[in-house]
Amino acid sequence: MIEEYSSNPEGSSAPAAPSQPSTSPLDILQGELNHEKIETFRESVFSSVHEMEKLKDWTSSPMASGLRLGLVYWALGQHDKAAEILRNEASNTAVATCLARSCVAIGKYQEAESYLSGKDNDPVQAVTYLSIFERSSDIDRLAEGLERLRGILSPADACFFEGRLQEMRGDALAAINCYDNALARDEKHRESLFRLALNVDLRGEDEEARELYERALMVPPVNFAAVMNLGILYEDMGNYRRAMQCFDLALQASPNNKRARLYRRDAAAALNMYYDEEQERREDKRNKILRTPINDFELSVRSRNCLAKMGVRTLGDLVKKTEAELLSYKNFGETSLTEIKEILSNKNMRLGMATEELMSPSIGESPEPTVPPEELPDPNSPDPRRRPISELDLSVRSRRIVDLLKVKAIGDLANKTESELLACPNFGQTSLNEIRTKLDEFGLALRS
Repeated sequence: MIEEYSSNPEGSSAPAAPSQPSTSPLDILQGELNHEKIETFRESVFSSVHEMEKLKDWTSSPMASGLRLGLVYWALGQHDKAAEILRNEASNTAVATCLARSCVAIGKYQEAESYLSGKDNDPVQAVTYLSIFERSSDIDRLAEGLERLRGILSPADACFFEGRLQEMRGDALAAINCYDNALARDEKHRESLFRLALNVDLRGEDEEARELYERALMVPPVNFAAVMNLGILYEDMGNYRRAMQCFDLALQASPNNKRARLYRRDAAAALNMYYDEEQERREDKRNKILRTPINDFELSVRSRNCLAKMGVRTLGDLVKKTEAELLSYKNFGETSLTEIKEILSNKNMRLGMATEELMSPSIGESPEPTVPPEELPDPNSPDPRRRPISELDLSVRSRRIVDLLKVKAIGDLANKTESELLACPNFGQTSLNEIRTKLDEFGLALRS
């Protein structure tokens, strides 16, 4: 899990969704500079990939020099180069703050502090000052600084730094609560979005983490670590195409980042390994089921009319609704709810399904019959055939085949023939040899 990216304390230079700015970023830097103008400049830099690439090219042109070049380097996350130029322009408060941020990014915390003479009265400098101790993990100075400067911080910033304190003290739940409070005050608070996403990600709450990382992508400049972690989540979910898009976005920000390049290559290899015609057929079948019109089902007139007024036209529309949403609608009662739940149950579906659940290959199929307790896998059974398949400790590819065959116990796998296994997509001799070896360790073999 990537917790931060050292080149920018506020997030790396990954662009947001493309949009054409009305003003060139360099034009914004004309005249007297202040915090607001510099923030507008930075947002303009990341308004589109095209704009960011233009500025990167501009840094190599003969016209690139002076304060504007330093601020462009700062916005693009090239903080060593930025600091070298901005040191000569530190008399301006806004520029001094950018210089301090660059020093924080490259680990020169003591130098960063020396440029923040207005921190006691300037909220932007106060946030930068506290970020020094947040980034250097100096709990005592962060606590002291937060107590002293809380009065000039925005409510969201105060909640964020309180959350970081709780995190450093090892209280993840308290930190999550602080980040929630920060986002309740400012839903686009980029630092709180990332820290909250990271903490729920570490707790294994993948779906909520994914949604938070996605929200973070909408607040430019996007945190590099947020993009990487989102890509890793998608890769774990088997969505290799989306994972590659995330790693591509990370590489736009940092073309030479070895980790991003490695992850992108692995995602591409996995996509090529597991994509096949059978998967495409399953997806077409699932999409066809989700597009099934509600009118195809034998619903009562009342249920049908209520669903029509709610804009529910297809099975896919229906399963995204929750029980509470349906019951809150006028004239929709428990009888209609029971009717709909029974129809969905027969399709192995239910109300309130998440996106990942809708990707299941079992969508639309009748639920599996209940297995008698005596036939369920038993990890304590003296008979190895009754033990769960997980005890074989198979590789990822072999586990996929086992899942495809709906094998639950070791004996169920032993009842398969080599021909049955080799007929499965993406199952080859290497996987077959692995299964033979694992079964042999339990004194078993495939059916001949």
